[in-house]
Amino acid sequence: MSHPVNRRRSRLIDRQFQVGLAWRMIIVYFLFSLAGIVIAFAPSMYVIATTTDLNVLEPAAREFLVLHHRIWPAAAILFGGLFAYTLVFSHRIAGPIYRIDSVLRGMLEGVYPEKITLRRKDYFQPTAELLERLSRQLAGSGGSRKNPPSEGPGPRPDAP
Repeated sequence: MSHPVNRRRSRLIDRQFQVGLAWRMIIVYFLFSLAGIVIAFAPSMYVIATTTDLNVLEPAAREFLVLHHRIWPAAAILFGGLFAYTLVFSHRIAGPIYRIDSVLRGMLEGVYPEKITLRRKDYFQPTAELLERLSRQLAGSGGSRKNPPSEGPGPRPDAP
């Protein structure tokens, strides 16, 4: 009895992009976590490290026991920062996908753009170049180049 072919594929489709994104997220998570820890522990640590008076040390030690009063603001900064960073970073991914989708919709309608541009730091630049080459090839291989709808109405298809 033969064994079935292993159809499992690599989980890394675009290794450079996926590993780069994972490292960026790990670094950001670490930095925001570190900032949260500093916010939570620094005041008490400063008092404990710089004071020898027991009357001052006792409240600082007690404060360590009730750090949850400062943990919540630190957690808010951590999660707020991560949320904001993810939104900003995801624009470099979502923007190109949106642009590529709009070009593909136009190509289905017979509009073949000569140039497909993305923002300078966006991802998927090679994909945009491939789509641009495809657009040129389809326009040159018998597909009639039409003006985009925003450039004005063309002749009606049912007009004589």
